[in-house]
Amino acid sequence: MRNFEYFEPKDVNEALGLLSEHGEKATLLAGGTDLIPRMKKGLISPSYVVNIAQIASLQKIEEDQEGLKIGAMVPLSVLERHPVLAVRYSALHRASGHVGTPSLRNVATLGGNVCLGTRCIYADQVQTWRRTLEPCLKRGGERCYVVPGGKTCHSSLASDTIPALLAMDAKVTILFPSGQRTIPIHGLYTGDGLHPLKLTHGELLTRIILPSLPTGARSAYLRYSFRKAIDFPLISAGFYMEQNEGVCVDVRIALGALAPGPIRLSPLEEQLKGETITTKLLRHCSEEAPKEALRSSRSGRILAFVRRMITHLVYHGLTEVSEPR
Repeated sequence: MRNFEYFEPKDVNEALGLLSEHGEKATLLAGGTDLIPRMKKGLISPSYVVNIAQIASLQKIEEDQEGLKIGAMVPLSVLERHPVLAVRYSALHRASGHVGTPSLRNVATLGGNVCLGTRCIYADQVQTWRRTLEPCLKRGGERCYVVPGGKTCHSSLASDTIPALLAMDAKVTILFPSGQRTIPIHGLYTGDGLHPLKLTHGELLTRIILPSLPTGARSAYLRYSFRKAIDFPLISAGFYMEQNEGVCVDVRIALGALAPGPIRLSPLEEQLKGETITTKLLRHCSEEAPKEALRSSRSGRILAFVRRMITHLVYHGLTEVSEPR
């Protein structure tokens, strides 16, 4: 790890000032569960580290008519135990509990997980391992080892919370020196493995907003990974459904860890809306899910095993959110 200068601002204005002053040489430190290992591996070498852990305004959870507003620095362990999330926002509640281990979730934050960097089995290795290969696109080279012949970086966005938040139509608030903006969470991601976030230097994500959900609406989160803990998902999926007397009124299906950004299965959602939910319909949609995921990923490559897991997760996720409470 290279030497760096460390700052610990007490409010968002001071943090924004530091980010503006040092530009692309500075990086934010939230919980540090992702940043510090990446720095140790030499994957990122900032000259300035701005720790925002002491900013009290980023650690609040508030509820009003707009919905539930969660500060970017709220630890995942707090969300895992939060009674409102357990009852009304099941997808985020479950996704929060899948990240790392209990000790990691005590320091890992929701904002950090939302802004997680993309991961690649070839690029995210120690320096001695990387020296055996020519640099990939993520390391300044001209090739992608994930998709041979690929001209763009296909590292994957493997955050647990992003598909859950996307399925629940969450929004994020971004602060910058001259003001702030609130955008749908899907607008935060570029789909580019090299630069996955639409955040410029000097901008700070301050909170995540979950909308008030209709009575009877349900959400869920499912994932598959090689290990049950301390592992990123190979595929993850968030689901949301609202019904009226067995007829689907609204539905959202979001997949993660398959591409540099989250994937919405919008064509399948349109097939479900206005239809009476049956096992046959859910099986049909789940069987179509891998094809739509492959088209949306733009990689031209999803392993056969992962395609089977997409079908499995989509069927079981839709079944869960379509069942009455």
